[in-house]
Amino acid sequence: MRLYYDGLVVHQAQSDDGVIEVVDLGNTRSLHFGTFPRQSSMSLLTPHTLELSYTEAMMACLVLNHNPEHVLVVGLGGGSLVKFLLHHFPECKIDVIEYRQDVVDVAHRFFQVPSDDPRLTIHVGDGYLFTQQQYYKGDVSYDLLLVDAYDHVGMAASVGAQAFFDSCAGVLSERGVMSINLWGSDRPLFNQTMSRINQSFDGKTMILPVKNKGNVIGLATMQTVTTANLKRLKNRVEQQETFLEINLPKSLQDLTRQNSSFIGRLFP
Repeated sequence: MRLYYDGLVVHQAQSDDGVIEVVDLGNTRSLHFGTFPRQSSMSLLTPHTLELSYTEAMMACLVLNHNPEHVLVVGLGGGSLVKFLLHHFPECKIDVIEYRQDVVDVAHRFFQVPSDDPRLTIHVGDGYLFTQQQYYKGDVSYDLLLVDAYDHVGMAASVGAQAFFDSCAGVLSERGVMSINLWGSDRPLFNQTMSRINQSFDGKTMILPVKNKGNVIGLATMQTVTTANLKRLKNRVEQQETFLEINLPKSLQDLTRQNSSFIGRLFP
């Protein structure tokens, strides 16, 4: 069966949570939730690389915390962020919370997300509830928190709630960073979400628009980041880029232009 930009549908299924389709086009495999937008993409030749520009932008959090040891990922999809981190940070432990069991199954079967890597633990459940439980347990902290919780309709409602972002701030380490994928073309929802993030993180927030896309990445930190702080990171970021290859210098440049004081004015 051929659908979606002349790609070959190699898997199609439906559950109570919706449709899942896996589509191959050349050396690229993509995940769809029954609609045209790609939820995730993977190179069949280099499964650990980030194929979509918004996933590269999400990893701009590495500018602010360059050596994460413990990461929480909210929303698995095809596991692009997970595979990237496992490949480049061999000592890093990753927790994932994914709402749909069928998404987890497809990620293992079609997207080379490992099922037996001791560094990776995948939980099935609600991202808000899991993060809140981690916060109340109080025995874990994360260096990075990556939030990409979308279905065919939009971002999961509970993941946009004020209480969710309060919990996110509560589970981050002292130098922790949250990176969240937002849909910037829906301005009222985007402004509301960023205002909530700003409140939970006491104004220590930034945005990183994705070039030629509707995505805008929101970044929130536990420590205040100034323009001067960012400028001092230039040499280190250039060294990181030699092995990460995710346009970190460009992300640093963009973050320097749009720093936290700008966000504080934009989202009071």
